[in-house]
Amino acid sequence: MAYPTLALHVLISAPGDVPTGDLAVIRRTISQWNLNFGRVVGLTALPVSWTEHAVAEFGERPQAVLNSQIVEEADMAIALFYDRLGTPTGVAESGTAEEIKVLVEAGKPVAVLVNSAPRPPLNGPALSERQRLANYLDELRTKAIVLEYPHAAELVGHLNSFLSRATGQFQQDVQSSKNETPQEEDPSVGVWPRSEVRENMKSDNKGRLRTERKWSLVLHNTSPGPAFDVDFAFIDLPEGAFLRVAREGGPLGTIPPGQEIRLPLIVTMGSPESVDCEVTWTDTAGSARTTRATVRI
Repeated sequence: MAYPTLALHVLISAPGDVPTGDLAVIRRTISQWNLNFGRVVGLTALPVSWTEHAVAEFGERPQAVLNSQIVEEADMAIALFYDRLGTPTGVAESGTAEEIKVLVEAGKPVAVLVNSAPRPPLNGPALSERQRLANYLDELRTKAIVLEYPHAAELVGHLNSFLSRATGQFQQDVQSSKNETPQEEDPSVGVWPRSEVRENMKSDNKGRLRTERKWSLVLHNTSPGPAFDVDFAFIDLPEGAFLRVAREGGPLGTIPPGQEIRLPLIVTMGSPESVDCEVTWTDTAGSARTTRATVRI
């Protein structure tokens, strides 16, 4: 039976040596948690990882691209370690370490879990890498709880506890926003559209450098609660002007408070320099809302 739910993105972050069986346990546990508790609390956890959801893109530091595509959009994260910390990114000790840092600094819940199952002794470079991981975890333990799991059953227990606590806090924040005493409306609150462009240098087939611009339409939720059933439309687009957004049909879904979604904006020589964009959404009280702003190209 269908039921209304608020989808939360759960980033699964792990170096390449984490057993595939552990990753499968995570996805299976999240699916089971959704089945057992999702309907009750009105929340659904959606696992996200770079192996399945990252898009090929050039011109920036690889981890920065991943941060922009999936990490910053995540609502919470599960970070797993085995024997390797991973490859340094130039900003952090590894990709997983940088993802933990990004989400923690954004105030989002992160569970750090370490596989402690018995295994053969390490030597050579593998032992050095294991020591890097041990040093990182020792430092991390000074400001976070790092839990170990010697077998799959304990991993499942840690995951269920984390999901219940993290989603419970999110649900409490949503409920608190519903119960707040109405005040005079702040005109800056809403889901606001804007355009952004990123420039990358690329070589053509003759080795000449060209500037490639990638435009995005960004919808930013500045309200204190989630914005539901978000959608948008360009208003009074000049006749013959071309401006499209790459998107699937239907409403865009829910944007958590303080978060934003980014959609590829297709711009050509015939596109207008600016256009009004009207965003429609539903607030936590169930009221239909509209915000409108000029998007400049």
